[in-house]
Amino acid sequence: MSSLHLRVRRWVTLWLSIGIICGVIAVSIILGDNLTPPQEKIVLLIGAAHWLLGGLVCWAFESVKVETRNTSPSAKKPEDNTPERFWHPASDFLLPGRGRSILPRRH
Repeated sequence: MSSLHLRVRRWVTLWLSIGIICGVIAVSIILGDNLTPPQEKIVLLIGAAHWLLGGLVCWAFESVKVETRNTSPSAKKPEDNTPERFWHPASDFLLPGRGRSILPRRH
């Protein structure tokens, strides 16, 4: 069984929310005020430039990724970035001679 996982960087969500807020403001200004046709075109061009620039930057930095993950138990393998665990016998923590511990005492 595989599932889709969408990875989005934080600045992309900030860019998206700013775009939505500015878009709502721009639409309310266009519908509410008596703007001339050139002014409406300028507002729409600025909005389109915002979305185009955001899309290009997201694509260039690969900020939005869709990954497929195989979640079946047989396909799971250990992570390569986990640190290795070392095992030491108790005698490694004793000083030679009298056998005093080098670890701090428990209280």
